[in-house]
Formats: sequence, structure tokens, C-alpha cells
Amino acid sequence: MYEHLSAPGRIGSLTIKNRMAMTAASASLSEPDGTMTEDMLAYYEARAKGGVGLIITEMVCVDEDRGVLFYRELNAAREENIPSFRLLADRVHPYGTRIFAQLFHPGANADPKLNPKDLISASAAKGKKQGGARAVTLEEIHDIVQKFGQAARRVKEAGFDGVEIHAAHHYLLHSFLSPVTNQRTDEYGGSLENRTRILREIVEAIRAACGRDFPLMFRVSIEEYIGLQGYHADTGVKICQMLESWGVDAINASASGTSSKLSQSMEPMHYRQGWRKHLAKAVKGAVSIPVLAVTMIREPAYAEKLLAEGVLDFAASVRCHLADPNWTNKAFQGREEDILPCIACMACLGKYYDEGHITCAVNPETGYEAQLPPLKTDGDGRLVAVLGGGPGGMEAAWTAARRGFRVVLFEKSDSLGGQLKLAGKPPRKERIQDLLDSLIRRCARAGVEIRLNCAPTVEELRALQPYAILDATGGLPAVPASIAGTDSPMVCTPPEIISGRIAPVEESVVVVGSGMTGLETAEILSQREKDNAVLVLEAAPRLSPGVLGSNRNAMTAVLEPNNVVFLCNRTLTRIGTDRIWFVDSRTGEEYVYPCDRVVLALGTRPASPYGEELNRVCGKVLPIGDRIRGGQIWDAVHTGYQAALEL
Repeated sequence: MYEHLSAPGRIGSLTIKNRMAMTAASASLSEPDGTMTEDMLAYYEARAKGGVGLIITEMVCVDEDRGVLFYRELNAAREENIPSFRLLADRVHPYGTRIFAQLFHPGANADPKLNPKDLISASAAKGKKQGGARAVTLEEIHDIVQKFGQAARRVKEAGFDGVEIHAAHHYLLHSFLSPVTNQRTDEYGGSLENRTRILREIVEAIRAACGRDFPLMFRVSIEEYIGLQGYHADTGVKICQMLESWGVDAINASASGTSSKLSQSMEPMHYRQGWRKHLAKAVKGAVSIPVLAVTMIREPAYAEKLLAEGVLDFAASVRCHLADPNWTNKAFQGREEDILPCIACMACLGKYYDEGHITCAVNPETGYEAQLPPLKTDGDGRLVAVLGGGPGGMEAAWTAARRGFRVVLFEKSDSLGGQLKLAGKPPRKERIQDLLDSLIRRCARAGVEIRLNCAPTVEELRALQPYAILDATGGLPAVPASIAGTDSPMVCTPPEIISGRIAPVEESVVVVGSGMTGLETAEILSQREKDNAVLVLEAAPRLSPGVLGSNRNAMTAVLEPNNVVFLCNRTLTRIGTDRIWFVDSRTGEEYVYPCDRVVLALGTRPASPYGEELNRVCGKVLPIGDRIRGGQIWDAVHTGYQAALEL
């Protein structure tokens, strides 16, 4: 079925069993010293077992003094870590999967708290972690070059099949390539030949340490997407041609990696599948070595199409394999409908700091592979009632059914989905439907009994004599009592706007709250044909607190051209019939703003339609998702899964 995707490929002297690659993403599952844990080994082993041909590890440290980006980062800067890396190679190789280590230096983006020495960049710069970096000296450049070479030697000795050098996304090596971040006047600045000099020296150092036959790949941002000051695809292609001339075996064609609103190196769902395939195609047309690229691939058929059209030599993704470690095997077995779909919600990054490591919204097992025993099958036909057919309820239902429980899912509306049905309605969020369809299929195949248009009474539930009740009755829009006038006729909430029940035209609308729901509501309201004037009020000092930057940027890139106005540090205090009052939290000054409509986008509160009555039905009642507290898809799915495990 997938003639090209399933065919073997080559990088240098290395044969890879198929053309599907899992690219790098920081998992943070290692020990603090950068050695392997069982969590890390099990995480990568699951993807190898799932059939992927090539795994490129997360970022691997080469410089402990100035090159640590995050806590629990793999570390190839120490000789004593070689045996630990060998453990990983030995875990993936039995499945026929090849593994490369991604060697990198974060430069100005290193975490000042994790590095004993001051930070460095091509020129003085400020990094993402608010640390200032000075220009690296010539002596330090030569030292870093050798550190890359020795790190490559260590992972080769550990049995790795190759290395990828990260020269993209505005880390140290990219800071030399970009004219925006490289203002040097010595032999490492100015001309493209000078700006790429450090790359050539790293190639030479790795060849000297590892030999010519050790596969060497570079990840390069082909286009920076930062306006006229940055370099563009013509320069990116030229860099790749130079790398080939120096003996590099393959190119991983990437893009951006900046705070640009035009592009992200890891895109949210607003981007279409394959949106940057032209960059990979341009590189492939200019070099004779293999080209690998992440082009927002979500479906096996699309990966096959790109390979068949000669756009690239290896199809690549990391998030597909976070959502479903068996993505490749399922594709080759003709089981595409069974693939857990990545919806590009960015929870893998957005929940990173809360959980301390990588996770996934649609797959609650990602990042926990070593901690989860095989799913018990001890349900013995006992009845479990699930109240609510949203993502949390469906995840709980199909997981409990797999355990052998008889599961009856009650949904008060005429269709499953809950908040997913609304979440998929804003522009460019069609991927939400993929998750909804997947959950419905999984419930059906697991034998879950679905009862639509049914909100059972306490008596009806008691008559079922359930072993357990999983309460996924969801939430309602929060309307704070601290705001006077919320009963004003001009007040509404996001579901009414998103569903189209209220469709303002030529109105002055204030959206209170700049979370993702608030921004998506503002986008619907600000569509040009509606001719509304939209103001977004946010009480916090910055827009969209708690929203991942890439998601926020994707939204504001659309909202700003539509003349949406954002005011931060503004607390709504009172709502009238034709105006609102709010306070500037910095000065205490009160303002009045005449308007036609107010949309309160202030989160959700538990619906609690049964109150405490469910506890009188049976002794095991477990809340799920918004029934616990307002959250996102990640929270619903994970709490649903955990509830099913606790039965």
C-alpha cells in the first residue's frame, strides 16, 4: 500500500528499513546527569517497536559549561556516559530501527540557572530564558568544535548509527548563520563562507573523530521567516549545498525556530499539512544527498505522496509518534483508522513544565511507558456508567471496556463530543474532528454501549446497580460573582458565539479574557464581513497568560490585521446595559467603555448536575475532566484514562 514509505533508504553507508523517521523533541526523561532512565529507554523503545525506521533523539548536550538548555537533558559531554547511551542503542536495535543522536548547543537560549559559566552566542544576544549572552571568543569556538567531534565519537562508541548536528532554530550554530544574530567582523562573520565556517570545522572534527563512514546529518533552517533582516530559502539551499560539498550525508530541512508569527519550527494546528514542503523540495532539487523533513505530516497517505512526488527522501515527524508510537506499523498493516491522531494542539510542549517531561493530549501513556503496567483485564463484565460523552468520558469508556467492564455511556445531547464539538468550530481547527472521530471509533470497537439524548435520573442509575460511575458531566462557562451586572442583556459567553447562536454584526464587542477560547472567539467576531469592532481585555500583565507562545502567535497574527485591540492589566469591574467599567491595575484608574456586547471568556466551572447524589448510588464515583476543574483536551483525556485505571 505504501510502496515508497515502506521501502528501505540509505544515509551514507547506512541502510534504514523504511522512510519514516521520528525527529527530535525534548523528552526530559533522563537522569539529571544526562544518563538514561528506564523511563527514557521505554519511551524510545515503544517507538522502535512501533516500526519507525529512524529515531533521532532529543537534543544531546556537548558542552556542560555553557550548553545546557533544560533539566534532565541527555549528555554526551562525558566519557562515563558512553555505557548509558549504549543501553539506548541496545533497546531500539532489536526492532531493526536505526538511531541518531542530535548534538546541539543552545547558545544564548541556554538556561542561565543550569550553566556554571556565562552564556555565549555568535554575537551578544538575549536568549529565550532571559539570559544575556556575550560574543563567543575564537578560542571558545575552537573548543566547541572539538566538543562536537568528541561527543560524536562517544555516541559512536555507544553503538549509535549516526549523528544529527542541530544548526537550526536560533541555537548557537544558527546564530552564526543568521545575519540578524551574527555581527562578527572576524573570519566567522560577514560573508556566507565565514558564517558557515563553524559548520565546516564541526564536519571536519567529526570526520577526524569518527571516520568518513559514520553517518552525519545536519538540521538547517532553510528559511528564517523573520522579515527582510533574516536569510531566505536561496541562502538556506546554498548552506545545504556547502554542507554536501564538505561530506555531510543528509539534510534535515527545517524552518524558523524564532518568535516570528509567520512560522514556527513546531507548528500549532492552524497550519495545513505540508505547508512548508516547498523548502524540502528546493533543497532536494539542489543536492544529491538524502533530504529529510518535517512538513506537518499527519497521515501515512500524505507521507507517501511526498515521497512519490520526490519532495523528500524520508518523511519525518515527532508528534505523530508521540500520539501513537505504533503509527508506522498501523500504516503498513492497513490500519490507518486505528492511528491515534496528532491534532497539533501543542500540549506536548504546553504541559511540559507542569508534568516535568514530554506528554501527549491524545495519548495519556506517552512519557509514562515505564510506569504503566499492561492494562488489566479484570472487569469481569461489571457495569460501569459513564456520564458525559466528551473527550474525557469517551477516553474513560473505551479504556474501561478494554479492561473487560461492561460500559454504558450516557450523553444528554444527540451526538458525542461534548466540548470537542465547539472546539472544532473556530477557523483552522478542523483537526479537532480527527480526535472526535477516533474516540467514537474506539468506543464502538471496544463495545461501549452508547445512549444518546439520555441524561439518566438518580433512580435510573440506581436501577442499573453499577459497580462504578465515571462522572464526565463537564463544565459551564464561568461567570464571576465579583463582576457586577453579569445579568445584563448584552452579556454572553464563548459557546454562544462559537456555535453561532449569537452572531453580532456591526457591533462594538468586548471579549473579557485572552486565553485560547477568548482569542478564538475574537477571531470569529473580527472576521471582516461581520464588521465588528473587537476589544480584548486581559487582567494579567501580558496577553494570554498560560497559553503556549506558538499558539498565541498563530492567533494574534490573524487578529492584529483584523484590527482587534488588546488591553492588558485591565480588570473588568461592572457591566451596564450599554457600557462597561474596568480598572487599570497598575494605576488604579477607572475607565468607562461604551459597547454593544460583552463576551465573558473566563474559563469554566464544574456543571455538577447531580450534586452529591451520585455517591448514594454506588460507592465508587470518579470525576473526570471539567467535572474536576476547567481544563483542556489534555486534562480531559488524562483524567478519563486515570479514572478507568482506578476502577
